[in-house]
Amino acid sequence: GKDPTIVALGGGISKFDVDVLPKEALVDTNGAGDAFVGGFLAKLSQAADLAECVRAGNWAARQIIQVSGCKIPEGACTYA
Repeated sequence: GKDPTIVALGGGISKFDVDVLPKEALVDTNGAGDAFVGGFLAKLSQAADLAECVRAGNWAARQIIQVSGCKIPEGACTYA
């Protein structure tokens, strides 16, 4: 969604803005949460900071909601 990502960690709460996806680009929200967790954990396993973990999670979720069904979009990965 367009609301900030909220993370509770170590007794604190952090909010991270989400890039808004144009409504016409939204195809299917199935798998968005799983994709977020995958992106987040991938960066966490690389000892990235919290902001980078959230950014990767949001990026992965953004990709998955632009295709029909729970599948990885075709083409090269554009995460940087």
